[in-house]
Amino acid sequence: MNGRERTRLSKAREDGYLDARCPENRLLLQAYGMWCWRLKLPMVWLERRTRYSRYARVKLEMFTSANRLNLKGQKRLQAVCAPGNKAGWTLVTAHDAHWDHVAQSSARELARSVFRAAINSGNYERNQQEGTTQRTGKVLQMQVG
Repeated sequence: MNGRERTRLSKAREDGYLDARCPENRLLLQAYGMWCWRLKLPMVWLERRTRYSRYARVKLEMFTSANRLNLKGQKRLQAVCAPGNKAGWTLVTAHDAHWDHVAQSSARELARSVFRAAINSGNYERNQQEGTTQRTGKVLQMQVG
């Protein structure tokens, strides 16, 4: 990684979201995703729609954490864009969310509010199936030979 990418990565660690509005951002997204996965944080990043576009995309992935959005969290994330209608297209599910056609000027603000809503304790739940319990068992050691 070059100096600019390292700077973007350290700024993303401070802000909670990655500004990936640069060309060839796949390596940067992979490094940021690994960091979010290690810390069990939801991954939020923004990128340009096309190379010279005036609009951006904001994305949220809950796969890097052990949680998923509950219904309250999904409604909260859908309402994030409602007052200013910042995004032309919004899709929110329990595991991820996408905002497309967001003006470049408001993309950072949207990413910040998405991250804050995703980590709010009332907006997510543990990602496990209903009716299942975690089993604790004994570990057996086997000798080979």
